[in-house]
Amino acid sequence: MAAIEAELGEGARPDLKEPAAVLSRRYRSESLSASRGGFGTGEGHAYLATRLPATFAVTRRVLAELAELRPAFRPESLIDLGAGPATASWAAVDVFGPVRRALLVERDASMSSLGARLAESGLNELVADLKWLRGDAGDLELPESDLVIASYLFGELGREREMVSLKTWWTATRSELVIVEPGTPAGFARLRAARSALISWGAYVAAPCPHDGPCPMEGSDWCHFAVRIDRSALHRDLKGARLGYEDEKYSYLIASRDQVGARLARLVRSTRLHKGHVRLVVCEEAGLNERVISRRDGDLYRRARDARWGDRLEIHSSI
Repeated sequence: MAAIEAELGEGARPDLKEPAAVLSRRYRSESLSASRGGFGTGEGHAYLATRLPATFAVTRRVLAELAELRPAFRPESLIDLGAGPATASWAAVDVFGPVRRALLVERDASMSSLGARLAESGLNELVADLKWLRGDAGDLELPESDLVIASYLFGELGREREMVSLKTWWTATRSELVIVEPGTPAGFARLRAARSALISWGAYVAAPCPHDGPCPMEGSDWCHFAVRIDRSALHRDLKGARLGYEDEKYSYLIASRDQVGARLARLVRSTRLHKGHVRLVVCEEAGLNERVISRRDGDLYRRARDARWGDRLEIHSSI
């Protein structure tokens, strides 16, 4: 954030209001790919002010869960696909610490230049060998890496290229492949298809799913979560927002070369509190289920009462 503030300068930036409005419209319509032919300086700075805090927070949240699921995992190499200003790389070193090698793939020259300037404020010190590769992340041959991240990229490829690109990414993955998408029905549908393909190629689903069976989310239902982000004064000004925060909804998938440990149920709805009991909607190996946990369940009741949408929870009761 210090690097962003140094790049943007202090005070209001009225020159960024129109570029910020353009970005906002593209994200709402999930058509950011239309802009990938070239970010101007204004759009790049608007992205730093209005989108990067959310994409960083979401990617960091997902990588932190990976670290929790695999406490011994310490990637020595990573690939940041569709790196933009290196958002996912910053999140990765924040979670896992310094890495030996990072390859950042970005097809937009102005965005990679912006990322390279930000990297001078600390990322270069945490990655021994940091390289930028100019090109389309869906078309390139990639070296093997411990961690491969595609954050807010999959939907930009176009449906006809998604599976071919996914296969390339999985082939390059030595241990973990992380894909993050907007928490919309369309974003989830892409990940649902990616999940099926990856499992057919031998992947294990580390998160968010507690199993490798068919996804039980069907029809108008979709699997998504949210992270709350504090808005800066500039962020509020550019969005014309009153609240000092926003909730970024996202869907994600962590595919692994090795099986994870204990599979815990995942809360996929907000907890509903009632007198003497709690109702939870969870995804577990048996599918989507509503669980009722009462006071007589003791510690489980206390944990269920405090659980939040997206949490994992060990459940033995089926009351």
